[in-house]
Amino acid sequence: MRFALRINNVMMITLLITGALSTSAFEMRMASDRLTIHAENIPLRDLLAQFQETGVLVAMDDRINPLVTANFENREIGDGVKRLLADCDYALTWQTIDGPAGKMRRIAEILVYKPGNRRPLTPLPATSPQTRTIHTNNVNCLRNEILLRLRPGTTKEQFLALLLETRTTVLDGIPALGLYRLHFPPDADLADLLNTLAKNPLVDRAEPNLVYRSFSPVKSQGQETPGILRTLTTAGVGPSVAILDSGFSPSEALEKAVVATLDATTPGQPISDPVGHGTQMAFIASGAVTPDGVDSTQDSRAVSIIPIRTMDDKGITSGFSLMQSMIFALDHGARVINMSWGSDADSGFFNEAMGYTLQRGAVLVAAAGNEPTGLPLYPAALPGIIAVAALAPDGTLWNQSNYGPFVKLAAPGFANLPTGYKGPPGTYGGTSIAAAYTARVIAQYFTTHPAASATEAIGALNQALTHSPTGITHPEIPHLDNKAVSAFLTK
Repeated sequence: MRFALRINNVMMITLLITGALSTSAFEMRMASDRLTIHAENIPLRDLLAQFQETGVLVAMDDRINPLVTANFENREIGDGVKRLLADCDYALTWQTIDGPAGKMRRIAEILVYKPGNRRPLTPLPATSPQTRTIHTNNVNCLRNEILLRLRPGTTKEQFLALLLETRTTVLDGIPALGLYRLHFPPDADLADLLNTLAKNPLVDRAEPNLVYRSFSPVKSQGQETPGILRTLTTAGVGPSVAILDSGFSPSEALEKAVVATLDATTPGQPISDPVGHGTQMAFIASGAVTPDGVDSTQDSRAVSIIPIRTMDDKGITSGFSLMQSMIFALDHGARVINMSWGSDADSGFFNEAMGYTLQRGAVLVAAAGNEPTGLPLYPAALPGIIAVAALAPDGTLWNQSNYGPFVKLAAPGFANLPTGYKGPPGTYGGTSIAAAYTARVIAQYFTTHPAASATEAIGALNQALTHSPTGITHPEIPHLDNKAVSAFLTK
């Protein structure tokens, strides 16, 4: 929930920020409802950029950037920010964060205007997940962020004291999973903080906020002509496939198939797709485009979709954002969730989120990856996930598809698409296409078997798979070919 007001309320957060500019230094601390600042002739834009480091959206009139001198300790936050913005007009948006310890509030947005002239504002440059990514403790994660779960019974007052002690700030929460996303200051060490929290009796678990990367499709050379595109007539009914990917570009062919959308990278904004991958998966999952080698008469039924943008334009996202997106998908009726991204590191929180999703009756489908390493990737290798390898147009395992014991099946992985990936339309291949097609077939099964559970659907799928294909390099991977699809959908 968000609402706008002038500063006259307390903000229950804890923050320590130190910044070093070319010739000046400053310190800014927020503890509970108190603000401390030591700054001399620091541009206001640089001070507010530190708020943005903690997830606050900041926009300013680009004609103003006064130098700020402020030296005070533990001043009431409303009065403190009023001092910072004394020469400007301003407005704040506050965010209510729900969680096991109760409702908390934090500043979500700061708007700074030239006095008496409220023309459109310019947002401060956002820090992308790619820029914020670090490699530490053998994992790729977002710098200065951790995920935390409190032990049952922890009160709000105890949690606020913990934030003060560890100099961390609540950025967001997922009530259904009991998780908080916290920011910690740049001078803190991730490993030391995690060790400190592990010893605290109020903390159930703390982990880094892992980074996940999308799987890039491979374009076939010499094919630039879009294939056949069906205009779907599904009007938001029946089982839906949620597509957690790079986003979605509206299309007349898909208009009636879309049940809901979400841009998790910029909540509240219309969904977009800067690279095209998510839109490609929407064409496959909905049935507007049929992969190569698939019997088009068998693939005629449309499927509703829920496109969710989880990736930035570099194909990077965080575990927390993905878990939020899954909750959105479940709350909007998704029976199948398609995932074309991964990490070589496992996460306890993410594993539990997958279990929660399965308990709510969804089937989880994940691409196995487009590098033939044989090594597991997550979430594809997690228990209960249908990890999908890709078949080439001739029905053999694609030579760039990943494989291994965690892979459950191989499906058609090439399609002639009307939307390109960072380029023109044409024929693309990859385990992403194979996963989206598999998700589509499972959703079709739920259409004809609406009372079936996820366990029953997966069992019927496994029984229908073709286990003795010809000419395949890895015979241990069964196929979701035309024969298997026919057997599955007619059970």
